[in-house]
Amino acid sequence: MEKIGTILLSSLKKTCIDKRLMEARIFTSYESMVGEKISKISKPTFMQNNTLFIGVENHVWLYQLYLLKPDLMYKINSKLPYPLVKDIKFQIRNIKKSEKPKAEDIEVKDDEDIKIPETCMKVIYNISCDINDEDLRRSFTRLMIKDMKNKIKKGEKDCSSI
Repeated sequence: MEKIGTILLSSLKKTCIDKRLMEARIFTSYESMVGEKISKISKPTFMQNNTLFIGVENHVWLYQLYLLKPDLMYKINSKLPYPLVKDIKFQIRNIKKSEKPKAEDIEVKDDEDIKIPETCMKVIYNISCDINDEDLRRSFTRLMIKDMKNKIKKGEKDCSSI
């Protein structure tokens, strides 16, 4: 008899959720993948057919990153379980970060005795900061925090499972 976790995992892989989760990891961990300097002047905008589209502030940075394209692809793919990005296209975009609440401003009510590591809180913040609806963002953030606390209770100490 197979375990339910094994059945669910194989079902998820069949529905391409595994690939979508890896794509989401690129968006949430972009800074750690490419470095702080590059992430300040660029931002991944979307992914289509294994091509990552990255918004860049201006033409100068577009050309500079175009020259670094093989390195960027290597850096991103090396942080994933298997290579996902086959090409990168750069676009001129307004990538200024909008003023959203900071990670430390996220309100945590239940299970006050459980401390979530700051790196995990930043991951939760980065995932939720793109949600424009304030109520939805707040609810989603609370859900992510509660999930992380449950994982910490079970002994998972890192954010890799987010």
